[in-house]
Amino acid sequence: MKTPLHRTVGTVVVLMATALFTAPSLRAQDEAGVRFGLKLSPNLSMLRSETKGIKAAGNKFGYTFGLMTEFPIGSNGNYRFATGLNLLNTGGTTSTEFSYFNQPGQTTALLRELETTYKLQYIELPLTVKLMTNEIGYMRYFAQVGFSAGFNIAAKADMVQPVYFQNANTLVEKFEELENENVQDDINLFRVGLVVGAGAEYNFSGNTSLLFGITYNNGFTNIANFDAAVDKKARILNNFLELTVGMFF
Repeated sequence: MKTPLHRTVGTVVVLMATALFTAPSLRAQDEAGVRFGLKLSPNLSMLRSETKGIKAAGNKFGYTFGLMTEFPIGSNGNYRFATGLNLLNTGGTTSTEFSYFNQPGQTTALLRELETTYKLQYIELPLTVKLMTNEIGYMRYFAQVGFSAGFNIAAKADMVQPVYFQNANTLVEKFEELENENVQDDINLFRVGLVVGAGAEYNFSGNTSLLFGITYNNGFTNIANFDAAVDKKARILNNFLELTVGMFF
């Protein structure tokens, strides 16, 4: 029986295969319309929990840096297949309620929120369609929609964890703050997101254009790979809003 994740992975594989086979034919239609550029995109990212006992507790600033590539669809240049290769830094903060005793014979458990701030890094492949207006003065405006496929290459976290008294695992001695702990085993390898954006381009001369825009990336695959309870996996989604500045050459 296929799970939603299997269907999502299958869809992305089909899209990637289609892009690879389609790109040469698009290039053949209009060689002059193929464009390459670089972009830098600061982002505000957040985590959304769909697991009881885990809740979102804060946003994180990150950035995306990478190569932009566009292939024309048709001959007028208004429709383009836009892809590239990016280094994406994202993350966010979650908190979990923790019950504990810090004195022998205590009958009432104390509660504390344990926060974890994730710092995640992905190699990202966007697969989008870009719809552009005709040139108005030196400006062209565009809307963009599609998917992004990300592969996790690093995952660290700042966290708070309990330290127990020796030989008394129900009694907490103190809480320890850990920084930049490697948590890659707790993060799924694959991330897929829906990409929706808009922006404008200013043409300086020939193929040289300055791009600026805003994009929302809505992750819909689970990034968590750890247990939230017995026989129950945590489910956490990652979304981010980014501002893009780029240059086509």
